[in-house]
Amino acid sequence: MLQSSQMDKKIISSLILILFLTGCSLSSNQTPAPILPTHDLSSFATLTQQALEHSVQETLTAPTITSSPTITQMPLPPETLSPTQTPLFAAPTEIKFNPGGTIAYQRGSIRAGEQVTFILGAGGGQTLIASVSSEGNQVIVEVKDLEDGEMLVPFSDQNSSARIKLPWTGEYQITLTSPEDLDYFLSIEIPANLVVSPGMGASFINGTINVYQTFHPDVFTRVRYLMQLQAGSILDVQLSSQALNGLAVALIGADDGQPYLRHEVKSTAIKKFVVPESQGYYLDVYSISGESGAFSLGIDVE
Repeated sequence: MLQSSQMDKKIISSLILILFLTGCSLSSNQTPAPILPTHDLSSFATLTQQALEHSVQETLTAPTITSSPTITQMPLPPETLSPTQTPLFAAPTEIKFNPGGTIAYQRGSIRAGEQVTFILGAGGGQTLIASVSSEGNQVIVEVKDLEDGEMLVPFSDQNSSARIKLPWTGEYQITLTSPEDLDYFLSIEIPANLVVSPGMGASFINGTINVYQTFHPDVFTRVRYLMQLQAGSILDVQLSSQALNGLAVALIGADDGQPYLRHEVKSTAIKKFVVPESQGYYLDVYSISGESGAFSLGIDVE
């Protein structure tokens, strides 16, 4: 019995040794997966869910570009973009004035860092007036001469409006950009130049005012003329039209911005106005009824 008991102990010891050696062999050939604490697994699951939700939200709210299917990335000045924003440049839109008109409007939305561009043709010596309104006036404007690429108004000036005497006849580019996603309203105006002076006698001008029904009555439609007048001269203006009750004239100083006659007065004539200083003057014809129509202006300077 003693011998049998000793034999059993030897057999059991041998089996334990074999199992131990087998375990060491497996440990040397295979790295066990780390066991994460329960709270780490829970945190990882939460972060994954947040990332998925953020990805879905970005997909649902990402703005779409309808102006052009092809977008070319271009650099913008650092003052208009944060380091993480991607600038976008869409195909330009051609600006066309209504027949007889001198003003055009554009309304739209702009994404952060996007460049929205407009092209128009104009004559040398004409005055370009561009003004863009947006929340906080954050949308700014750039004007470039496409003839030689000269930058007439750069983004670095941070302007939301511009008034420029154009150097020559050709095409000009107006570009908008914004640091945020915003809606904007752009007006582009090129007054018709009038040459009037004492001793020339009365000048008669035929015009047409076409109301932009899309924007009426939010904005008034006008036809704008620009005259250079000398201090002390006397100006007479008479407006004629079959739709006279729906029209009015206005007179604004081009340099001082002074409204010498507002269209709200609903006057159709300027009588014996003594010019206070030598400068350009805007002579405007407004539609105050929201109706389009032909008109005639009689202008005399003494």
